[in-house]
Amino acid sequence: MTHDRQPPAPPSAPDGDGVRVSPKAGAALRFLLPGLAVAVLVLAVFVGGWLLLAPAAPSAPVPVASSGRASPAGPAPVPAARPATAAPVEVAELPSDDPNDLSTYFRPGDPEPTGAEVIGALHDLGIRTGLGAFDPPGTSPPLEGLAVPADYALPEGYARHHQVTDEGVAIEPILMFAPDFVLYDADGRPIALPADRVVPPELAPPDLPIRRVRVPPAG
Repeated sequence: MTHDRQPPAPPSAPDGDGVRVSPKAGAALRFLLPGLAVAVLVLAVFVGGWLLLAPAAPSAPVPVASSGRASPAGPAPVPAARPATAAPVEVAELPSDDPNDLSTYFRPGDPEPTGAEVIGALHDLGIRTGLGAFDPPGTSPPLEGLAVPADYALPEGYARHHQVTDEGVAIEPILMFAPDFVLYDADGRPIALPADRVVPPELAPPDLPIRRVRVPPAG
C-alpha cells in the first residue's frame, strides 16, 4: 500500500524585507509543544515537593494579652527565718561594800528606810562599826556620860560610845568601859563597874578633862 505524499508547499514570496516563511517551522513547533508541557509539569512537581519537604520557618510568638497578674514562675520564695535573739538580761546592780552605804542594804524603789531599820539590818549582819555602832532609835534612850575629845588617846580598857537621837541627830561620844575590861584598885582588887559601862567621873583616866555630855531634848 502506497501513500501519496503531497509535495511540500512552496515557500512564500519574500516580504518587503526579503524574509521568507517556510512551512517547516510551524510543523517543528507543533512537535516541541508536548515536550515543553511535560518539562513544565515535571518542574512544577519538583518545586511542589521541595516546598512540602522543606522545614517550616519558625513562626513568630503570638502575643498573649496580659490579665493584669503575672503568673508565678515558680513557688514563692520562703523568707529566711530570723535568728532567735535572747531577751536582754537585766544585770542586777551590785551593792556597795561600804557598810555605811545604805544602797548595800536597800534597793532603789524600796520605801525609804528608817534609822531603826538601817541599824537593825547592820546588827543582823554582825556589823558594829559605823552606823552599826549605834543602837536602833527607840530601843534604848541615849546615855549621858563624860565627853571624849577627838584627839584624846584612850587608855587600855576604855572606848568611845557613839549615839544618835531618834531624829537621827548625832550626839557627842561619851567614855565607856570596853567589853570584858576589869578595873582594879590599888590593892589589886576588881572594882565593880556600872551595868551600862558608862565611865563615871571618879573612874575616869586621870588626864581626861571632865566634861559631861547632855542628851538634847527630843523634837
